[in-house]
Amino acid sequence: MLRGLFLFPVLVGTLGLASLPANATSIFTETFNYSVGANLDGQNGGSGFSGAWTGGNSTIVGGIGGGGTSALQIGNESKRTLLSTFNTAGNSFYLSYIMNASDFSGGNYTGISLWQGNTENMFLGIPWNAQKFGFDAHGGNGAADIKTVDFTPLANTSYLVTFGLLPSATTGKVDIKLWATSNLNTDANTLLSAAPNAALLGSRNNFTFDNIRVNGNYAGALNLSGLSSATTAAETISTSVASVVPEPSSVSLLVVGMGVVALRRIRRKTV
Repeated sequence: MLRGLFLFPVLVGTLGLASLPANATSIFTETFNYSVGANLDGQNGGSGFSGAWTGGNSTIVGGIGGGGTSALQIGNESKRTLLSTFNTAGNSFYLSYIMNASDFSGGNYTGISLWQGNTENMFLGIPWNAQKFGFDAHGGNGAADIKTVDFTPLANTSYLVTFGLLPSATTGKVDIKLWATSNLNTDANTLLSAAPNAALLGSRNNFTFDNIRVNGNYAGALNLSGLSSATTAAETISTSVASVVPEPSSVSLLVVGMGVVALRRIRRKTV
């Protein structure tokens, strides 16, 4: 009985590290928690999808920055279909992830796209020849659709990247905003209260999307973890950050539990 009581804090801490808050606003989550070395093709974890990933040569690698369990090293195109079709008209969508690049000059583009059938409607990541985080709105306006952050990202540094697809003051349009920070402990209110690092307002027509794709030609230079989308920034950001930064309360519970077990072992040796 005493052994069970001493192990209880460890079990609570471990469960705390593994759990994520459930919320009905979630659209999809993908933490890429698969076996290191596996190809993304055929993997079927996460939530909000109607089937497994298909195609491409993206692979699973160790967690970003030494945290988390695994991450995705983006290769050529892999696709996954969502459970529903989503329309930006009158709706707010947020999408976030943690990204870490070993080289921002080793390729032309890499990131995540939102597609409707076989039509690409939004590219998020490192747009063509941009060498910075940003997006390509695919609104038919060429270079005017491409926006990048207003700072130079550092190689081998983990960034929280958050996109907002938001109702525009211009009828029939969607506003696009991007925030990027290396402070993975930031909260949604703090991040979104600051001016976006890149934005496209009042020019992109509303669009729909029913599948996402990862694609790039950076030859394994860019890793991605904690991909999440929801109708609130708080949910998507917390899901992304939890993929690489355990919640403080969970860490505390685990440390306390390990300490109790260690103390019990010491007492056994001295008896």
